[in-house]
Amino acid sequence: MSRAGLFLLIISLLICFLGGCMAVPTTEIEESPTVPSPGETLTAPAPGRLIEPQKVELNGRWRFRADPQDEGEDRGWYGKTHPDGDWIAVTVPHTWGVMPEYADYEGYAWYRRTFALPAELEGAHVRLRFDATFYLSKVWLNGIYLGSHEGGYTPYEFDITEAVDFGAENVLAVKLDNRRERDRIPATLSPQWSFDWWNYGGIVRDVYLLLSTPLFIARQRIVAQPDLVDKADITVGVTIRNASDADRAVLVKATIADEQTGAAVWTAGDDPGLQTRLTVPAHSTGEAELTTTLPNPRLWHFDHPELYRLVTELSDEAGYPLHHAEETFGIRKIEIKNARLYLNGEWVRLVGLTRHADSPTHGLAETTTIMAADYDDLKRLNTVLSRPVHYPQHEFILDTCDRHGILLIPEVPAWQLDRVQMASKAMRELARQQLREMIEQGFNHPSVWAWSLGNEIESKSVEGHEFIKEMVAYIKSLDPTRPVGFASNRLNDAPQFDATLYTDFVMMNQYFGTWVGPRQGLGPALDRIHETWPDRLVIISEYGFEPRWNRLWGPPTASLNRQEYYYLTDEELDDPLAADRERQKLIREQLAIMRARDFVGGAIFWCYQDYRTPSGFKMGVVNAQREPSGAYRVLREEYSPALLEAVSHEPDAFVAGEVVTTRVVVRSRGPVEREMPAYTLRDYTLRWQVLSQSGDPLQEGVLSMPMLAPGESWEGSFAWTVPAEPAFDLRLSIVRPTGFACLEKVIVTGGEGVATRP
Repeated sequence: MSRAGLFLLIISLLICFLGGCMAVPTTEIEESPTVPSPGETLTAPAPGRLIEPQKVELNGRWRFRADPQDEGEDRGWYGKTHPDGDWIAVTVPHTWGVMPEYADYEGYAWYRRTFALPAELEGAHVRLRFDATFYLSKVWLNGIYLGSHEGGYTPYEFDITEAVDFGAENVLAVKLDNRRERDRIPATLSPQWSFDWWNYGGIVRDVYLLLSTPLFIARQRIVAQPDLVDKADITVGVTIRNASDADRAVLVKATIADEQTGAAVWTAGDDPGLQTRLTVPAHSTGEAELTTTLPNPRLWHFDHPELYRLVTELSDEAGYPLHHAEETFGIRKIEIKNARLYLNGEWVRLVGLTRHADSPTHGLAETTTIMAADYDDLKRLNTVLSRPVHYPQHEFILDTCDRHGILLIPEVPAWQLDRVQMASKAMRELARQQLREMIEQGFNHPSVWAWSLGNEIESKSVEGHEFIKEMVAYIKSLDPTRPVGFASNRLNDAPQFDATLYTDFVMMNQYFGTWVGPRQGLGPALDRIHETWPDRLVIISEYGFEPRWNRLWGPPTASLNRQEYYYLTDEELDDPLAADRERQKLIREQLAIMRARDFVGGAIFWCYQDYRTPSGFKMGVVNAQREPSGAYRVLREEYSPALLEAVSHEPDAFVAGEVVTTRVVVRSRGPVEREMPAYTLRDYTLRWQVLSQSGDPLQEGVLSMPMLAPGESWEGSFAWTVPAEPAFDLRLSIVRPTGFACLEKVIVTGGEGVATRP
């Protein structure tokens, strides 16, 4: 028997001894082992646990060195014995763009670290996975070249089973190159102009090992189609890798579990379609397909982000477990019909913001703490729709949007490509690679409802038409279940000549009142799009205000007037309040124009925060330190799906110790033909709090609101006692079922009268 076969037999016997050969393994996910310091030996997992998706983090302490002369390869910096004690100690994920001495550095740089795996694990299959490195990487392990990867925002991996030394120190070396070039994506466009966000070189997302038996589940693709009555058809494609020397017959069996509790809700015992057998040839992959119909599914919605977990077990001929994999998924139906967007059968009109992956302290290598705080804030801003930005997102963000309820249109950074670049066979192949990696990462996420193949390309050129046709067809070959689009900035006039013709819906970047022309042009431009494609849904993929817009690319300030443009005079240029005034005005006026056109199904503001750019653009409703502006508060209220129409008190004079009854009228924005956002409110609540002037709650309560269709109103009341202190606040909040308040107002009840403030 081979060493690998003996390893599998020992695992199987131990599992049977310890776990009774259970047909379906537990759905609990083990914590990843603690990351050791370089040179330490990783703790071996419990015998037999390699049927679990065993993940060993390699984040943490690495060594870094810039290589401006590109001499590292010739000098053997990848070698196992190369000394790196004088290299800079850094914490991965990491970008050298936040290091003062390398903040503007573009070129080559290296990372190194050591790790050890216990000798008892020899025979395991080991993969090394990078969630993202920017931009061009070359990777070595123990001096053995593993390969390279191009692209800065998508995951990739290497099989390191033959290169890793069990029971000894291993040396991992990564060479990176973040130079801007015309043949890269994102690309340099001209000597003076490149993509307008920072090219943060480094190991910018997580690094880890995946350990398993040589026979393992490499990927799962879940398609869930509800009938909106009482069932959902679910198809699962399971890719199985056999890295052993022999053909293997296997049993694939899946269980659908409740994501929160882990309890099984549908098994192969309920439907034999959840299991199948197949033989996987040696050193090859096999594809299994599982199909079932789940009765009475709970549907995913941005206000009710219901999730399931698919637990798939791989067993050998004797029934011994070999591996198991888990995927979270949701069941929802999104349709585009007659220029309208439908979620689970309801016509909805949605709003949100975009956000760059950037922070002053971490750049692109941002922590989960930063991402979580920003996405919580986006939910407070009533974001339920986002084109997250110009490039694929961190897995943590996709998971967050699944769980908190934000519909996403992920995009690859084919940003402003010109006709020569789009005609290049190599560039088209690179775009396909990045699309494939993005789609493989995001396929099972219910928050992902559509794909975008690029931004502001030369889409009225012959080459642009060919590029768009090719990429749309390629995306649909990978994922026929989701609509495809791209963000065009060439729809302001003659939209019929734009390559949007080949997409499933319109994505329009519009900057009327600034770069595009007078603000009065927005309505007619939207009407021309609708006349050209009357059955097409329109998503405003960008709108916003940059205070220095005309100083960068535009007419002289003296030629502008307030009736046609949003702008700052020379005297106002350094006044943040003046910039905020113009941004607030733009939000209110342009939302009114978009709301009046029911074929506009969504609007996405550019953008959430100020971020680092070569141009110096500042377009956020919060600054880089996440301090909100007045536009933040305006956008939050304009984006709220519910409004406080009236608040009254009986009695309306407040005497300490007296009981007051407060009546509140809440209206859901609508009707849907004339409002945006607009959708049915289900399970919303009204929360009230009497607060001291220091903000401490003195009294509080919650009222359940009935279901409100767009345009419907509800009246509720509650009683509270006037505090003894002379000044206090009464705060009212309308709260989504996900716990995020969509609207908050404070009724100032102390002093001379009654007023409200947001």
